[in-house]
Order: sequence, then C-alpha cells, then structure tokens
Amino acid sequence: MRPYQIAATERILWKIKSAHNAKKKHTNERGGYIWHTTGSGKTLTSFKVARLATGLDFIDKVFFVVDRKDLDYQTMKEYQSFSPDSVNGSESTAGLKRNIDKDDNKIIVTTIQKLNNLMKSESNLPIYQKQVVFIFDECHRSQFGDTHKAIVNFFENAQLFGFTGTPIFADNVNITNGVKQTTELLFDKCLHKYVITDAIKDENVLKFSVEYVGRYQNKDGSRTNIDIEVEDIDREELMRSPARLGKIADYIVANHDRKTHSREFTAMFCVSSVDVLIQYYELFKSKKKAGEHNLRIATI
Repeated sequence: MRPYQIAATERILWKIKSAHNAKKKHTNERGGYIWHTTGSGKTLTSFKVARLATGLDFIDKVFFVVDRKDLDYQTMKEYQSFSPDSVNGSESTAGLKRNIDKDDNKIIVTTIQKLNNLMKSESNLPIYQKQVVFIFDECHRSQFGDTHKAIVNFFENAQLFGFTGTPIFADNVNITNGVKQTTELLFDKCLHKYVITDAIKDENVLKFSVEYVGRYQNKDGSRTNIDIEVEDIDREELMRSPARLGKIADYIVANHDRKTHSREFTAMFCVSSVDVLIQYYELFKSKKKAGEHNLRIATI
C-alpha cells in the first residue's frame, strides 16, 4: 500500500474505534468519507479497511456496498485476489440474508439494490441491532435519498464510510426529492484526501495535456479583448447551433488519430446535455454514412 492509502485506512479505523468508545448512536458523526482520486487504488484501500475492521472484537459485520451487479462481481474478484476466501457474495436478496446469518468474520459484498430489497422484505432482523460497518464504493452515486435514510433507520449501530473520487459539495449539490444533499451531509467530514494534483505530483497518474481551440486559443492576454458594452447574446443558442456542432465534429474526425496516438487509445467526448449528445450522435452517424470517417461511436 502507498502512504496515502495507509493514512486513509488508519483514519477510518480511528473513527470506528473513537465512535464506539464515545457510544455515539443515530448520527453521521460516527462515519466519514475518503476523497481519493480516480486510479489511486480505492478498492485496495477499502479492502484493507474492511479486513481490519472484521478483526475488531466489537464489530459484528462489515458490508462493502456497490451499486451495480457488474461492480458486485468485479469487487468480489478483486477482494478474492487480495485474500482468497475473504468475502461472502450473494446472487440474490435471499443469499444476502443467508450470508448475514453466517457466524463468520468475512466481508459481505452486496449491491445497494439487494440491501434495499432486504430492508423492504425483512423489517426485524437481529443484524439491525448489531455493530456493523458499511463501506460504500463511489458514495455519491446511489447513496442519496431514501436508501441512506433507510440504512440509518434500520441499522441502529451502523457506521457509514464512503469512498469517492468526486464528492458532492454545496456548489455541485445533488437535489433529491427537493432536498439538497452533499457528501458531507450524509457521511460527515472528509477523513482523508488524495486529489488529482497530489497524484500528478507523485507521478501515480499521467499529467493533463491541455490544448485550447477556437475562441479560447488566445485565452490569456488576448489582444482581441475590447472594453465595449454590447447587448448580450443567447449563449446557449450559440453553443448549440448546428454550424458550431458541425465544426467540432469535423475537428474531432480530423484530429482523432493524432490525439489517440493512431488509435492506440480510445477517446471520451463530454457534452452539456442529452439533447446535445443526440445532435452529435446524428452528426457523426451522417458523416460516417458519407464516408468521412470509420470511427465507432457509442453514447452513454
């Protein structure tokens, strides 16, 4: 493990022990979140936390919660590679219940959906009163709203910890059913931080290559900056105009091989909305039909 992973692990274990000693209940002060950038090894860190937490004599179960079936399988596979036979996985909600009933100290890997179904179908299980630790993979995705509330209500002695590379703050707040939810509101304080600039400095991830194009080309100290008050324009209409989108599509087709090192890499294109996404998709499709490129385009 790298130093930042060890530090994050130690911070969570300290929080588990200190909250237990202070006998805090029904409060998010018992938990916290880890902000570690994408590609920094969050799965290994979370596994180490989960494994060490199962060794604490006052902890009955440790749940590692993901939010999709494929991640459930992927996490199981990774955990087993770290330490064979260290986790219990389940194919169904009934399987999850059986694993909870087992008297072992293995980590339970489950999806948020199975956990939700369990709480809906079983309102009075012994595990709800026991000392448990929840570790959430990418805690900003599925932890907002009713699910979080249900876990806190059902599991009376639970401690919740989230791992994320992209926390939700007040300025990019998530609104669920009219309620503003941030990562801190749900999990309490950030226990440890290792952000993209740290990873670049440590050479754990590649640096960014930034290239300004079009009206941003002379961004700094532009000589075209003129100080005249003019009537404002509809910026959104301009940014979404077919002429502009067409030029950007042409630029991507022309520069794709250069940018991807002759297609050694794939590329991701992020846009502002689903409507714009559909416009670009149709553009690339028509250009392919016209023989202007042979790129494979998929939308998410």
